[in-house]
Amino acid sequence: MDVITRLAAFLIAILLAIDAFSGQRTETLRVDRHSQVAHWRKGDEYRLHFAGGRVESCDVGWSAYNALADGDEVSVDTSRVFKSCEGIRRGNDVITPHYAYKWIALLPIALLLAAAFGLVRFERRVDDDERGWWFG
Repeated sequence: MDVITRLAAFLIAILLAIDAFSGQRTETLRVDRHSQVAHWRKGDEYRLHFAGGRVESCDVGWSAYNALADGDEVSVDTSRVFKSCEGIRRGNDVITPHYAYKWIALLPIALLLAAAFGLVRFERRVDDDERGWWFG
């Protein structure tokens, strides 16, 4: 891998680590509207749209979609870099719980750091012109 690709892998790993392990940001927002997109094969997507903060919307499940009405005041926990929703609360009621995003993010962070330091290589093989990767 060339230097630019390794540097990009390092920077992306650092951004993912900062996003996953820096503290959450909590905002009090108002539910502005609901939207639903129907998919034939994979089921419906439910989204809550907010007003009054830096987070515009969050993907939620069916129960959270139905638990909140337009105009409800909620506390939304988000990550600092990518603004991904990590939890929604209304008062003391947990509408969407916190998931294990921080621990799941360790795998791509580790893979990108290994690629950045040359322990994993992503290159095109010369003999059969296929992309491949291997541990260096």
